[in-house]
Amino acid sequence: MSEQLFTVHAFSNKPEYAPARGGVYIITDMTQTQVEALKTREAEENPDRWLKVEAQG
Repeated sequence: MSEQLFTVHAFSNKPEYAPARGGVYIITDMTQTQVEALKTREAEENPDRWLKVEAQG
């Protein structure tokens, strides 16, 4: 069986993201390991952002 993949949407309340309804970026086909690494990196580099993680399939 293949590894579970996730889709991640990043959001921010900063005004420059208002036209995109807070959306910063979307990444698809991330593994659990990649998601955890992204969460760690965003917490350090962009603490104003939050991530919505959805399992695919």
